[in-house]
Amino acid sequence: MAADRRLPRWAAWALAAAFLVTAWFVALATPGEEQAQSPFVVTAAIDEPATGRNLEATVVDIRRAAEVRAHDGRWAAEGNWVVVDLEVAAVTTERFARLGHAMLEIDGVRYSASDRPASLVRAQLAAGIPQTGSLAFELPADLDSGHAVLELALRSDTRLDSMIVLPFDVADAARVARAELGETGWANP
Repeated sequence: MAADRRLPRWAAWALAAAFLVTAWFVALATPGEEQAQSPFVVTAAIDEPATGRNLEATVVDIRRAAEVRAHDGRWAAEGNWVVVDLEVAAVTTERFARLGHAMLEIDGVRYSASDRPASLVRAQLAAGIPQTGSLAFELPADLDSGHAVLELALRSDTRLDSMIVLPFDVADAARVARAELGETGWANP
C-alpha cells in the first residue's frame, strides 16, 4: 500500500494564507501607473547646474516684482510676479529640445510661465550651448508666501522623462519694485 503523500489540511490552509499575505505585500510594493510613469526628478539649487536626460539648467536668480518689463521696453505689466533668470541648454541632441514645461507650484497650486513677454518658454535649445533669459510667473495679488517648486522640462508631458526642480520659499525671494526680463540669447562663454 502506497503512503499517503498529501499535506494535512491545516498545512494546506497555512500555505494558502502565507501566499495570500505575500501577494498582498507584493501588491503594496508595486508602484501604481501614476508612480511608474512619473518624471525622473533632478533637484537643483541656485547657481548650480542641474542636468537631466537632455536638459541642463542653471537658475541664476529668483526675485519678486510689482512690475515686470521686457528688456527692449516693448512690454510691461504690473502685478505680483516671480521672475526667474536662468541658463538652459540641450545636453545630447537639439531634436525636440525646447523648454516646453515651465511651471511654478506654490502650496499645491500650479502657475505656468507667462508667454506674454519674450522669454525662454518654448525656446529652441542648442546642444552644449547655453541660452540665457527669464521666465515670469504672474501670481494672485495676495500671495506673498508659501513653499514653491520651480519645474523645468523639455515637454509639457513630463511622464517618463527628467524634470529639473528647484524648491524655494516665496517669502525668501528678493523683492524689487521693477524687474527687467533678461534678453533671450546665447550665454557668454
